[in-house]
Formats: sequence, C-alpha cells, structure tokens
Amino acid sequence: MLCGNCKKNQATKTYEQIKKGKKTVDYYCMDCYARLFIAADETSETASVCPYCGTTAEEVKKRNLVGCANCYKTLKGVLFPVVTKMQGGEAHKGKSPLGGESERIARRCYELKTIADKLFSEGDYDGARLYLQRLTALENGMTEEGFVWRSQALSKRS
Repeated sequence: MLCGNCKKNQATKTYEQIKKGKKTVDYYCMDCYARLFIAADETSETASVCPYCGTTAEEVKKRNLVGCANCYKTLKGVLFPVVTKMQGGEAHKGKSPLGGESERIARRCYELKTIADKLFSEGDYDGARLYLQRLTALENGMTEEGFVWRSQALSKRS
C-alpha cells in the first residue's frame, strides 16, 4: 500500500482517529509520518511522539510504560525524570536479595548450626566445636572474612 500523503513510498505507519463517531485509518510512510505527526520540542532535543510505535510523551507519563525500544531515544526528555523517580536516583542500585545483610547473616548462622548438629550427632566433636565457634563469632558481629578456621590447637613455640 502506498503512502496516503506522498503517494510514492510504501506505507509502514498508520494514523487512526475517530471523526463524527466513525473510525478512519490513514497510512503513511516513515518520512511523511515523522514530518506530519512528530513535533520536536523546542526546549529539548527529543520528540513528543515515538516515530516507530506512536507512543506519546503523555502516555509515557501516565502509564510509566514505553511502546518500543526506540522510545528510550526519542522520548528521553520525558523518560529520564520518570525513570529517576522510579529508581530513586540516576544510577540503578538493584535490590538486595531476601532482606539484605541481616537476612544473609541469619541464613548463614542457621547453616552453621545445622552442620554443627550433624557433626555432633555423628560423633565428630572437634568438627562440631569449630562450627559452633564460627557461629558464635558470627553472632557477635565478626565478619566471614575475619574468621580463621583452625583444625588443631596451636602449639607453643619455644
């Protein structure tokens, strides 16, 4: 189908509108569509409508969703404040899994206690003692890196 405006290029975009209760669909090539419907914002270098999917700046503000990957380039003036608001800053920090550091320490303490109980039930009292020492150190605030595993008592040097 040819462009409804220039009648030369292949139509790739549609423009739908309702006039007097009837829906009309017009077909345009990318050049005519960009020229007719994409208004460049004078205050920024971004457009107010994405030329690829037709998502408007108002839709992005209202729904917090983009229509396609090209919206990030075309609507960057609108998207940047929205994304900053959602993330809480310019750089994305990500999420801490399962409650953060305190939850990680609690899981590690549970693991150490389980291993110590298993070793104790198997009769490996020295191994169980080492895991219980590690558990005590972790509960008292020592970091994982600060603990040194010792499998046997240190001998005195003369």
